[in-house]
Amino acid sequence: MRSVVLGVVVLAAAAACSRGANDAGKAAAELAVLHALDARLAKLEADVSSMATYQAIWDNELNYTRGLDRHDPDLMPKSFWPEASISYGSPVKVADIVSYANDGHSNSAAHQHHVTGLTLDVDGNTAHEEGYILYSSDMPRNKALDTAGAPTPGRALTAKLATLGTGRYENRYERRDGKWRMIVHEYTHDISMMLQPVDLCATACLGRWDRSDISYLRPLNPLSTQDRTARAEQSRNPHAVTSVGAR
Repeated sequence: MRSVVLGVVVLAAAAACSRGANDAGKAAAELAVLHALDARLAKLEADVSSMATYQAIWDNELNYTRGLDRHDPDLMPKSFWPEASISYGSPVKVADIVSYANDGHSNSAAHQHHVTGLTLDVDGNTAHEEGYILYSSDMPRNKALDTAGAPTPGRALTAKLATLGTGRYENRYERRDGKWRMIVHEYTHDISMMLQPVDLCATACLGRWDRSDISYLRPLNPLSTQDRTARAEQSRNPHAVTSVGAR
């Protein structure tokens, strides 16, 4: 009888040990799955953070170039921290960027700036960025046809050739309170091409260098024939100022 009881006890102990081993193995497997999920989540968070940084800096670049092309006095300064260093070959203060850029660009009949690619080197709250830039702004107007008033685009060309240029923005960004802004902005010129301009703006251009430009209209509704005609007519009689300015 004692041998039978002893055998039962031994079998029960073996079963308990087996269940314990299975439970330990199951717990170890579940822990490994959790570690793998944690690693995937950490990588996902890093990827999202990287994408958010790229998008924020890209948006800032586009706001800056839009500010240049629309002569917007609000957009341009917002792209920089107040103490930022700006240079297009000579230093420009943030407080002076609006007058510097607008006065210079107003010498042209029309101009556009295109950021065509960004590369980033991010280290915490600092990012170094290079943006390739394609611009057209060296199309001088015939100032004998200017009328008085705030500058407006309009092609009254005197030159047979105009410059299409390419260069790079070399920038250092800082993130403060979650916002990325430029703290150093350097323009590096690379290529100039002389091209023959076509005078289409005398009859077809509708753009403006202020908030009457259609890109600011909210809501945007279809332009009437009268509005299109009036905008094109203004391009025939552009206003201008004379100075030097930015790329």
